[in-house]
Amino acid sequence: PGKRSWFLFVKGMATKKPAALPGVPSTSSPPPFTTGGSAPQYSKDAADPKAKGRDYRRHEQHEDDDEIDYFDEQGQRLPEHTNAPGEWQIVQGHTFSADDVKLLYLLSLYTNPAGDNNEKEGWIRSTPLMVLVYECICRDVLDFDYAPASLAVAQEGKPSRRMFLNITQEGKSAIDFLRDAGFVNSLKLSSEDFNTVTAFQVSREGLKWLANIEPVMKNLVEEAVSAPRPHPPELLQVSFNGSIFILRAESGYERPSKITEPEAVSYVSSPYLPTSLRKADKIMSTNAHRAGESAQGESTIRDVLSEALHLAGVHLLVGEWIPFGANQIVALNERLGAMDRCKGGLFTAIVDENPTNTQFQLPAGLTQVSILDYDLVHCINFEADINYPEEEGIVQVENFGIHLNVDGTVLYGLKIESIMDRMGDDVSLDLLSRLSVDIHQDSSTIINDLLSGYQRSLLQMIFLGDMSQRSKYNVVMATSMDPRLPAGEYLDRDKFENELKQVVGDVLGVHDIGYDDLLIIGREGMIYAGPNSKRHEPLLLSFLSLLVKEIFIRQFFHRIFIVDSQLKKVRAMIGNHEKDPNSVTQVRSWLNEASSDIIYLNEVNAYINESLAIMAVPSRPDDAVGVSLYEVLDLKSMHQDVVMRMTDMGKLVEGAGQELQNLSQMTDVINTKQLEDIFRSIEANTKFLVDASASQDRASASLEVIQVVLAASFAFDVIDRLSGGTLNVEPPWWLQQWIVEPIIDGVPFLWFLLNLLWSGGVCWGVMMMMRF
Repeated sequence: PGKRSWFLFVKGMATKKPAALPGVPSTSSPPPFTTGGSAPQYSKDAADPKAKGRDYRRHEQHEDDDEIDYFDEQGQRLPEHTNAPGEWQIVQGHTFSADDVKLLYLLSLYTNPAGDNNEKEGWIRSTPLMVLVYECICRDVLDFDYAPASLAVAQEGKPSRRMFLNITQEGKSAIDFLRDAGFVNSLKLSSEDFNTVTAFQVSREGLKWLANIEPVMKNLVEEAVSAPRPHPPELLQVSFNGSIFILRAESGYERPSKITEPEAVSYVSSPYLPTSLRKADKIMSTNAHRAGESAQGESTIRDVLSEALHLAGVHLLVGEWIPFGANQIVALNERLGAMDRCKGGLFTAIVDENPTNTQFQLPAGLTQVSILDYDLVHCINFEADINYPEEEGIVQVENFGIHLNVDGTVLYGLKIESIMDRMGDDVSLDLLSRLSVDIHQDSSTIINDLLSGYQRSLLQMIFLGDMSQRSKYNVVMATSMDPRLPAGEYLDRDKFENELKQVVGDVLGVHDIGYDDLLIIGREGMIYAGPNSKRHEPLLLSFLSLLVKEIFIRQFFHRIFIVDSQLKKVRAMIGNHEKDPNSVTQVRSWLNEASSDIIYLNEVNAYINESLAIMAVPSRPDDAVGVSLYEVLDLKSMHQDVVMRMTDMGKLVEGAGQELQNLSQMTDVINTKQLEDIFRSIEANTKFLVDASASQDRASASLEVIQVVLAASFAFDVIDRLSGGTLNVEPPWWLQQWIVEPIIDGVPFLWFLLNLLWSGGVCWGVMMMMRF
């Protein structure tokens, strides 16, 4: 796999067609294949399967098409495949398209089932697979739509990072179909930070089925995922450097992928907040008169959109939960100047580090806040005018209505006046998905400027330092959806469901509410389409409030497991501290971090429990539509479930605190033991030094005695030599006259005493000399 055995020629010239820029496809996709006569051939007049969509790509990126032929190594022209499926493509009543076949072949290039027990199996993780599929889409090899979606991207040795990636829901659906047919195997595993990782592998049945694939299909896929000429035709490997994905080959070729660059669209919005949240009747501003400006703007869309669903009268609410309390709301009201004569103004989170200077400069992109109404302790409502710089040609009139509640629920609301050349009565889900990404990113920037340092610390701890990419929940309210079908028909596992996933994530349920309304609930959002959408806002807001708490609790639970994992590592290091005594320093550092995290977790736990305690579940409506919606949402059961989860969460936090206390005590025991070992070592060393000192003293005394003896012997030898002694000479006359006769012969023992005195004096002199 990964080696190309084909040659590519452009008719009329022996050079390859210039490759499109990385991530920027050619505007004219290869036309579909049709059968004509006895041999299949291109049909440039065939209908483009995306003809119903709209092309929002920049015109300067368009390039002319060339007719391309493929040849094998013998120079024989390879036949072109057709869009008409063969009998082998119909499996279990489902017809697999050419894109499904190419996707499975792509999997076969990177994966393989084990041939026997001694062979290792090859798998590919879902995120790198999505990167490769995106590259194939950009090079017109796969005809799938894509839209930005928030995913947690695993990093080696670091916490996972949540990012917006251009994910194809049609491609994911195709993988599901292939799995249902038994052509693809799936594997679930966990990363080091407890995020679920899905991996895929082509099965043996899939490899057998691929034996029918046309050679030209293989060539198209291999060209898209291999290094271009003049590099060797090696498969590209996907790696992540913390901010972008890079495609690399062993030969050294590499290029970045644009999957991490969400496409921007031009749009006009007006601030919006539900009337049930308002405290006064102040009219909100509107930009309806500027709706035509978006049609004059451009977009960074790199594909031709295939649109299946459209909404009219769209109001978008984006919700999240942030730890708030009464004091935080009061402080925010004061900071925004809600009680001042001139309310609101421009705000930023930048700290003034040089307050004594006359002037200062700030980067472009401030937020204009206009206060609507407030309750000093419970909430505040205001409009935010976004002034962030955009790419050249992008027109975004971006106004939010923002509601901050004492229970921590934060809502960003806007009415969509227009997107690109679409007015508010014809909003496609493809464009809406790209707009919602921009709202998610800008809303994080706005609220970060308004939060206190303490709140930012809590969020940074919960989201592992990546608070700007935290998850939010979308509530789309519309007056109608086109086409309006029975609820069950939207779950077609095809174009309708795939488009819904672009906005709401995995679809959990679709319900008809009365005769006119439709409710679609997903993992990341919900859509309520119908004339009664505004009438039942309180129910939808309560549901949103519970869901954003549930999303935060999900991350909270994940964060507890990370702390618990860290504490387990600390326990293991404590158990091996004797082998590596220097690990105690690392243990102390990790315990300090865990202690700080657990303190924050306890505080966040208290905030969530307080939020659930003050939340009132709406009562059952009286009208039939409201009753139907109330029963579908089942707010009371959902509230009880969230309370139950928080009760369990409290046990986990308490258990982590007790484990921390236990490990701290174990560390104290280790510190005490190490201190005792040090004292024992000092005592042993001191005893050794005392013994050595005593031995040295004894040796010194012996040496001194020897020195005295030698000095005395020297003194006696001097007297002996003075009297002639052993020199064999005649004693002098003075010796006989002055010493022998009067001292030696005259007084017994006097000469002996005089010798002793002489030797003692010599010894004393020697000792005095040695001491100096």
